[in-house]
Amino acid sequence: MLIRRIVDKNKKAHEGIWLKEASGSYELRGKTLGIIGYGNIGSQVSVLAEGLGMKVIFYDAETKLPLGNAEDKKSLKEVVSKADIVTLHVPELESTKNLINKSNLKYFKQGGILINYARGEVVDLDALKKALLDGHLGGAAVDVFPVEPEKNGDKFYTPLQNLSNVILTPHIGGSTQEAQHNIGDDVSNKLFNYLEKGISTGSHSIPALALPPQEGYVVLDVDKGLSKNALDLLRNVKSTIKVRRLY
Repeated sequence: MLIRRIVDKNKKAHEGIWLKEASGSYELRGKTLGIIGYGNIGSQVSVLAEGLGMKVIFYDAETKLPLGNAEDKKSLKEVVSKADIVTLHVPELESTKNLINKSNLKYFKQGGILINYARGEVVDLDALKKALLDGHLGGAAVDVFPVEPEKNGDKFYTPLQNLSNVILTPHIGGSTQEAQHNIGDDVSNKLFNYLEKGISTGSHSIPALALPPQEGYVVLDVDKGLSKNALDLLRNVKSTIKVRRLY
């Protein structure tokens, strides 16, 4: 939508203005997509982009195996300087706060496009606004913001409002019926695996552990009032290696 300037043309059409022109509109095929953060989501975007005929380059703080024909680059600067479109897929950490700022926005290609569907603190929005107004960037799509309203209908403000060729959405990247259902299943399964097996894969707060099944692993459901006595008795069993209370 951004590379074809659909946003501008949609606005004009709603205003009753016919704007049928090719100026500033380009094909997605053959363009280079730069992915910052090549995790579960970034790597899936990589595959989809290649299906659209794009060349894919990416940068991740950790070494990742490329999918398809994607190319791993050594720095964020190298990616943004070569990509026609840059899409962010990183977590919110101290190291990623204002990851995209006035210092590295100047390395973006003239007319480049930035997409942030990751976390609100990752982009300096004032610096992004200046790059858009100066014409250095050709467009942006932002779904996440440093400060977001608590509920629907609340007043919302961002420096990017009323800018040409900018798509603003209210943090709805995962807001589909299918996505919400899948998230519920995924969270439930992860919680079950952690409680029952000690597996913590996918957690952002504790180290990832993927333990193999253990023979002789026993889970007992006991009354809370008896938990302490039951634990003491189990610890005294000669073959007991470790005992813990799950919940």
